[in-house]
Amino acid sequence: MVFTNLTKRYAEVSNYPGTTVDISRGFWQGNLVIDTPGIYALNRSNDEERLTETLLEDAEVIINVVDATGLRRDLYLTLQLLGRGVPMVVLVNMMDEVRRQHLYLDLAKLESLLGVPVVAAAAATGEGMADLAKVVGTLCATKKNSPSRVQGSELRSRANEIYGEISASQEGIQQLSPLDKWLTRPLSGIFTAFLVLALIWWLVAGVVAGEVVDFTEGIVFNRWLLPPLVGLLQRVLPLGLLQNLLIGEFGALTMAVAYGIGLLLPLVFSFYLLLSLLEDSGYLPRLAVLMDNTFRPLGLNGKSVIPLILGFGCVTMAVISTRMLSTRRERIILAFLLGLAVPCSAQTGVIAMMLTTMGYGWLALYGLILLTVFLLAGVILNKTMPGRSNGLFLELPRLRLPRARNILRKSWAKSMAFLKDALPLFALGACLITLMEYWGGLAALETLLAPITHTWLKLPSEVVSAFIMGLIRRDFGAAGLLTLNLATGQRFVALMTMTLFVPCIASVLVVIKEHGLLIGIAISLSSLAVALLTGGLLAAII
Repeated sequence: MVFTNLTKRYAEVSNYPGTTVDISRGFWQGNLVIDTPGIYALNRSNDEERLTETLLEDAEVIINVVDATGLRRDLYLTLQLLGRGVPMVVLVNMMDEVRRQHLYLDLAKLESLLGVPVVAAAAATGEGMADLAKVVGTLCATKKNSPSRVQGSELRSRANEIYGEISASQEGIQQLSPLDKWLTRPLSGIFTAFLVLALIWWLVAGVVAGEVVDFTEGIVFNRWLLPPLVGLLQRVLPLGLLQNLLIGEFGALTMAVAYGIGLLLPLVFSFYLLLSLLEDSGYLPRLAVLMDNTFRPLGLNGKSVIPLILGFGCVTMAVISTRMLSTRRERIILAFLLGLAVPCSAQTGVIAMMLTTMGYGWLALYGLILLTVFLLAGVILNKTMPGRSNGLFLELPRLRLPRARNILRKSWAKSMAFLKDALPLFALGACLITLMEYWGGLAALETLLAPITHTWLKLPSEVVSAFIMGLIRRDFGAAGLLTLNLATGQRFVALMTMTLFVPCIASVLVVIKEHGLLIGIAISLSSLAVALLTGGLLAAII
């Protein structure tokens, strides 16, 4: 929020650690402002600390944002920054929380002890931002006269005095409330988590997929927009390849745009909206504490639940967020599980919509199989990969009511990023399928793969096109199954196989970037093998 207030450029804000693993850049009065990942120290013990250390080498002014409800924790980094000899202002954020609890912080005394300007703020409401701008302006004007580095002995002396000064004011702030205990204890916590996840599924699969999508895709696009547009282009464009590319069965307009905006956008936005509520309320870190013991047999710790839940929004984004895990082993295991058994929000919405029309029994079976595959794969990876998981060390931010403006802004930004990334790929995939169909390549591929689709999966040859689209976007591949006339059992086999299929190209490329080509190939081939094995076994049973 501080970065956004200064630069007027949006950067994601959440009430849990590990949200940001990259950097954001903007400008304030002609000066470059860089928003670094959230860290607690400069010990170069993880990617965020190493990245921040590199950025600080060229810093001319440091805005050190500390949490007013956790000054003791944030003081360590403050003193490390003070030792660098760079002009700095300490912004004590969340002062509204301090006042709400009727506590008092002597910021004038803190400023005197630190020897740098200290500004009180509540960035979510804009409080203190004008004062911050004045102080930063002064520091920028005098940055050539940088203060000398504070020596270690002086830092230790200041630290002891500061810790003593703030101990009384911080007493009781970080104690667990009755609600914290309810959310993190096994019985009550699991019960609450079940209710929360069930509510999310009902809202996304029932309300949005059943009601909202019926309007946006069924009425707005298929009744109001597409018929006149298709009629116009049929009169203007000659018969042939160009017409097929734009308004054919797999046309860029009739399939990519209609599905991307009419079908997928409402599902994606609704999921991000619900996820933002969980983020900003502070519930996600408590869920991580609750699930820590559950993830241990998989070679992970409770912190993995955060990228895992993000994966239900976008697997590509979730793979990037696995950087918050402390070991490469944990990151590889979680990347594999994300690519194998976690459908993204758009794919989840399409699949949920199709399964609920078949009956909630099929939906329950789908979830059970997916969970079984996820757990078995995690246990096998944990047994076969060398090393062990680290313990869970995670800050529990204060539970609070989410701010509607931040939730809506964040959900809209993520949804627009989804469209920006997805629509070109949708159009590319639609054109690829159209070209293959026009030149006979699709029929040849269907014949080539007939032993797998007909004999093993017991599905019609037309599903090949949907699976090809799934390589480009998994959600688009699932949407492609809507056009096929499948029996109930066949539809379930196709959906299950599609879910476990090779991750989309974007996810594979991110895995390769993060872990190397061999890991990316291994995850893709393993996912393909698991998908075909599971689909074939289901086809034989159902």
